[in-house]
Amino acid sequence: MRRRAHAAAVALAIPTAAFAGVVRLRNAWYDRPGASRRASVPVISVGNLAVGGTGKTPLVAWIARRLRAEGLVPAVVSRGYGGTAGPGPLVVSTGEGPRVNARTCGDEPHLLARSLKGVIVVVGSDRIEGARCAATAGAAVVLLDDGFQHRRLARNLDIVVLDGRAPFDDGRLLPQGSLREPPSALARAQLVVLTRVREGDPATGAIQAVRAAGYSGPIVRAGHRTTGFTDAAGVECAPPKRALAFCGIGDPGLFRGDLAAAGVLAAGFHAFRDHHPYTVAGWDALIEESKALGVPLVTTEKDLSRLEAAAGASLARAELFVLRIETVAWDEARLLEAVRGAVSATAGGASR
Repeated sequence: MRRRAHAAAVALAIPTAAFAGVVRLRNAWYDRPGASRRASVPVISVGNLAVGGTGKTPLVAWIARRLRAEGLVPAVVSRGYGGTAGPGPLVVSTGEGPRVNARTCGDEPHLLARSLKGVIVVVGSDRIEGARCAATAGAAVVLLDDGFQHRRLARNLDIVVLDGRAPFDDGRLLPQGSLREPPSALARAQLVVLTRVREGDPATGAIQAVRAAGYSGPIVRAGHRTTGFTDAAGVECAPPKRALAFCGIGDPGLFRGDLAAAGVLAAGFHAFRDHHPYTVAGWDALIEESKALGVPLVTTEKDLSRLEAAAGASLARAELFVLRIETVAWDEARLLEAVRGAVSATAGGASR
């Protein structure tokens, strides 16, 4: 076993070194003055260093709701991972709910469009055109979802989201590890948000690791909380006592823990890969298993978007519960101060 692991590490060493070289060259290119394009409205980027789920999209939703409550019209601009929008820009929502399904725009933009009233959502791999489209649609500020590595578009605030339990995972770059960039890339960030932090936890170890990477800016601690259950149509309901649970998210263990905390006993649990593409056959199999167990089904809001696109009308064939969550910023005042500062900044003060 050790020999195989060693052989795998050796085999990945060369492509990892090549990836590191590409990252260095790309960052050197965008470190040049004028290499990034500015939008006509302030841009706030929310990104991370690692692949997988660190809570970026829930944080984007949190910021969008705060901006909307202050009378601004925010827009979320996303690549639309898993969708078919291509370069775009495709307007998913003008603030009144999704115009397209998750297969077209991706599950996370669809979830944002469904849950954020009064917020514009635009997808497309060309984020410069996406920001221009959002501004034309009436946005006063653009939130760039998963934008830390997308350096073509200048931003007024660069927020990097790190998992407070292990900020840099194993510390290795792709493909040996999970990092898109080394921890030293935090030098570009103006704010670090540590997610998965429980209330009252000072996150001392995580903060020390971030400081050791050379980052000296503000650090905000955040977590999440459940906000109840709905049925597939979005109607609030009491949670089931037992259910067959399934999800295709970055950290299925969090979903399992949230269900247990809500008093839901998982009679079975399917953890699919992140952005799992549901099919009618897969949905039918889940229904049959739930019937055999004599329990309903339960999943996440993100999974519901993909499931709706795949199952269509057959979604109503089973009793399905959906767990809702939201971000909670334990250092809310510090986060709001940074966001408000970015919004009030002039376009000329945007950082790359």
